[in-house]
Amino acid sequence: MEKRYKSMIVVDLILTREENGKEQVLLALRKNTGYNDGKYELPGGHVEENEDLMEAMIREAKEELCINLKRENLKIEHILHHFKGNRLKFIISTKEFDGDLKIGEPDKCEKIQWFNIDCLPNNLEERVKKELQEIKKGIFYDNSNWENLE
Repeated sequence: MEKRYKSMIVVDLILTREENGKEQVLLALRKNTGYNDGKYELPGGHVEENEDLMEAMIREAKEELCINLKRENLKIEHILHHFKGNRLKFIISTKEFDGDLKIGEPDKCEKIQWFNIDCLPNNLEERVKKELQEIKKGIFYDNSNWENLE
């Protein structure tokens, strides 16, 4: 029987708010993971077995940010199909959450911070920068070959 191609499925969260008339996005500064440490990324992670995308996003938000999300407030904004890196990433957005936002995995995250969506940090991971730009342009799907994506 022919071996079928399999992708790892990932969910990332675009959590936004409005502050002084400007849209802000929450980013997490990675540390001690061995991947993109010292760079800001969107919170998120891998979908586990027998878990759908929204369940995974709700779980990851609880683990990483100590907040509760509701399925009905979540929207898929963008899909990145990195077929050479065996990843299929769904970027999911919301403005609504319950709980006190704080770092849930201090061994992997140095800090979380709100940034003006039009003034992002210099140490933002390049892939995330491109994803945010594509979302702003209304691009829903990207199958770019990201050489540095593991």
